[in-house]
Amino acid sequence: MTACIPDEPAYCFYPAIDDEGEPPQIRILVEGLIFAIPTALVALDRDQGLDVCDRLNRALGLDRAAWTALAARCLRAGAGGMNGSTVH
Repeated sequence: MTACIPDEPAYCFYPAIDDEGEPPQIRILVEGLIFAIPTALVALDRDQGLDVCDRLNRALGLDRAAWTALAARCLRAGAGGMNGSTVH
């Protein structure tokens, strides 16, 4: 599958859990895309995943309220990840 990322996209990092008990994988959600972009980052647990995403998103100028709102919009639009399962 190919997709074009728009110029100056709205995007954020978020912790995704595909299987209960598995460590969260940090993924990138881009508003307007119907899938998440995987990264090589993995957190030890959900709290660490949220902390990692807070730090990455802070560098983008997004606090937790802003990035979770953006993630929620993306997830509602179908950007739930490779198999649709997420935790944010």
